[in-house]
Amino acid sequence: MPQDDASVLTRLGWDARVESLLGDDPDSVPGRVVRVDLDSCQVATAAGDSRARSRSPVAVGDWVHVHLDDTSTVTTIAPRWSQVTRRDPSGLTQVLAANVDLVLVAVPADRMSLARVEREVAVGWDSGAQPVVLLTKSDLDTGEALQQLGDRLVGVDIIGVSSVSGDGAADVSRLLQPARTGVLLGPSGAGKSTLTNLLAGREVTATGPVREGDRRGRHVTSARELQVLPSGGVLIDTPGLRSLSLAEDHGGVAAAFPDIEELGTRCRFRDCAHDLEPGCAVVAAQEAGILDADRLANYRKLRRELDFQLRRDDPVAAKEARAMWKQRAKASRALFKERGH
Repeated sequence: MPQDDASVLTRLGWDARVESLLGDDPDSVPGRVVRVDLDSCQVATAAGDSRARSRSPVAVGDWVHVHLDDTSTVTTIAPRWSQVTRRDPSGLTQVLAANVDLVLVAVPADRMSLARVEREVAVGWDSGAQPVVLLTKSDLDTGEALQQLGDRLVGVDIIGVSSVSGDGAADVSRLLQPARTGVLLGPSGAGKSTLTNLLAGREVTATGPVREGDRRGRHVTSARELQVLPSGGVLIDTPGLRSLSLAEDHGGVAAAFPDIEELGTRCRFRDCAHDLEPGCAVVAAQEAGILDADRLANYRKLRRELDFQLRRDDPVAAKEARAMWKQRAKASRALFKERGH
């Protein structure tokens, strides 16, 4: 690859890992998908941006080969090392971003939902990337929001960021160094587009005001787009999502709730659901005030959601799940009888 071409691609995140995954195609040029629309995608290459069509679904962040002509076509999509997914309202799995190293969860200090934050952290871990929580609008926080996040989350870095004072921007920029890709997740009005502009050092995406009544933002960002940052990394901004249903289980929930998973190893039953079973160490910890009740409730909710998706997608797994529940109920009845209940 010519040196000039390599320099352009390096700014998009090109490195030895990408080169080995994408391989070579003498009839096409390498590039990265920076935007996806209904019928085509925009691919950034050393020759400039090109509008291209793809026979297979692509996502923002994908590394591809594209054959450039009057009707440019994506010929190769490199295997992904990570992908951020959700289950859309129709029940299909949607890839929000591909080949990301960091999932930056934007949490507005003036409208924080701890349950949603835990869900987004689980999505981040499940993607194969590292989640980092950004408390946006931190200039509005008296310290309570940051404290609540610290008390509730386990094993996740939290950074306070303010577009007003600029606090925290340098810390986020240090995370997004060359060959590092981050994606912003969060509700509308969380300040994702404003943060993207702050990190880019200029206005690269439109921003809009939030409604005074409920502090909810309008969907100013209408599509996921990849931006090159002065720090050397790249950032994918996403529209606010009203729903973020888990698509698959690659260990994201377990990674987001390591404290509950560790407690679960002490339960009487190996397949304990941490609900009504006797001898449950998780329930005991909650009743003793060691484990936050809301955190446990959210863990159960996410687990039930994943179980439902698994049963819907896999009839064999559904049959195994029914057998497991029958066995668990039988064991519970036997234990209660043993204890004289």
